Amino acid sequence: VILDPGLSFGTGQHPTTAFCLRELVRCGEIKTGRSFLDIGTGSGILAIAAAKLGYSPVHAFDFDPEAVRVARANARANGVHKKLRIVRRDVTKLPIHPARQYDLICANLISTLLMAGQRTIVAQLHHGGTLVLAGILRSEFSQMQKIYAKLGLKLAVKKIENEWCSGSFCYDGEFF
Repeated sequence: VILDPGLSFGTGQHPTTAFCLRELVRCGEIKTGRSFLDIGTGSGILAIAAAKLGYSPVHAFDFDPEAVRVARANARANGVHKKLRIVRRDVTKLPIHPARQYDLICANLISTLLMAGQRTIVAQLHHGGTLVLAGILRSEFSQMQKIYAKLGLKLAVKKIENEWCSGSFCYDGEFF
């Protein structure tokens, strides 16, 4: 992956981004042709990696217009710009009944956004899908796990690195 993060987040070096990348690979090995949504795309690294790994469709968004510009430029530099769609969007304003749901969603965001968007984030996930939550401080993870458990998600994989904790959650689809 060729990457110029500009002022955006996501070089692959941060523990939370690295966890998301590992989960992209792990989940892609289970089944090919899976759909992917990158919430808070930053530099576009996760969406670009997903497109290169064969996920389809690949959609990504960020609230920051500069991040969207950088992610689109990085997608072009990697030759995958026609395989993914990157738009500007607010995670707290996602539809509760979306037109499309995804097999894998990565939401590498600060805890306040993960809490504020919890219902609408989960609404984007297919029954049997995987939600990767990252960007969470170690001290906040158990609270985040409880919040998402109430929405029908079970923790499958957890990784603690330095002060960060990330997790992959399986969705049984019972909440909605």
